[in-house]
Amino acid sequence: MDEYKATINILNNVYSGKNLNEELFEYKSNANIAKIRFLVYGVIRNYFLIKFYIKNITNYISKQNEILVQIGIFELNESNKPEYAIVNNLVSISNINNKKFINWVLREYQRNLELLRKLAEKDYSIKYNIPNWMIDILKKQYKKEYMNFLEGFNFHPAFGLRVNIKNKSLEDYLSILDNNDIKYKLIKNKIYLKQPLNVEDIPNFNIGYVSIQDIAAQYLVDILNRNNVIPKKVIDACAAPGGKTCQILENYNCDLIALDISNTRLEKVNQNLKRLNLKAEVLVGNAANKDWWNTKKVDLIVADVPCSASGTIKRNPDIKINRNYNDVLKFVETQRRIIINMWDCLEHNGFLLYITCSIFREENQDNLLWFRDNIKGFSIIDELQIYPTEYNDSLYYALVKKIDL
Repeated sequence: MDEYKATINILNNVYSGKNLNEELFEYKSNANIAKIRFLVYGVIRNYFLIKFYIKNITNYISKQNEILVQIGIFELNESNKPEYAIVNNLVSISNINNKKFINWVLREYQRNLELLRKLAEKDYSIKYNIPNWMIDILKKQYKKEYMNFLEGFNFHPAFGLRVNIKNKSLEDYLSILDNNDIKYKLIKNKIYLKQPLNVEDIPNFNIGYVSIQDIAAQYLVDILNRNNVIPKKVIDACAAPGGKTCQILENYNCDLIALDISNTRLEKVNQNLKRLNLKAEVLVGNAANKDWWNTKKVDLIVADVPCSASGTIKRNPDIKINRNYNDVLKFVETQRRIIINMWDCLEHNGFLLYITCSIFREENQDNLLWFRDNIKGFSIIDELQIYPTEYNDSLYYALVKKIDL
């Protein structure tokens, strides 16, 4: 029953506002980590639906009992274990005064499941497990296309691979996957694995042939290439954990500064550079000020700015529970400080690639218009909004040029 106690503890902490990935990291050495991850992610991904089911069974339930029931409902839906065993397990770990109540709620759920499912279909927030405030904004900002987000966020997180073309061609690496009987799909020259793999099972990962990276994040090079941007001097302004830093170095012969505010997170950048046999100047510094800057200007700045991360809900489902609209507005302020500051580091006729993993126009298109109106020489060249699908997360790219006025 250790896995249930760990799951309860993690859910308690996440519901109190703590980060899901950080909470799970505390249990990385637990022998039952796979089961713990299955239960935690399952409950949080289905949070609004499960809450709806419980509300339609009882209005009187303590926080602790509700978490037990949430786990039970998810497991009854998704586990291969016998239903009686699931109910018995949850009842056995409940407080002695609550055992009958837990048993009753779970049995009521089983008895009324068909009706509950029909009722759930009427509300998109429940059906798609997205908070109403997000749905309202998406409807307003994307009109009919908002359904792309609701549907896209209900796929399981995708597993993408990026080939290090300085070490191995895409064609050669695909042959390696074929020889290892690893099933994949090629999407615009980007690899989507049909089944996730442990790092140690990815062929030649440790010798730098390939990296794990969501397909949406691999469009960085596409947007530069289609606009004939060939950088020679680059700053990756929010570099950790290094996916975009390494992607640039794999595709262009350039000098690159990998800048990040977190020294701890920069350790991951250094690890990736070493594994891929790439070189960059790695600096600890805040992209919102210039304490780190050597005054030498560059011809490309990549600014994958801090954001609401709302485009990664599949991967980080706690976002839909713990984020709110005020958080979005706070991120907008941070994004503006960073771009205003970094603009001075860019040569005339140089390019800035603005990136977020947000779905909200406030952080994306609206921010670009604000930059254009408030930053001298800010010229929007290209934009790319990537919707979430079964193959990728949702990202936004905007390429801008520093022009003379």
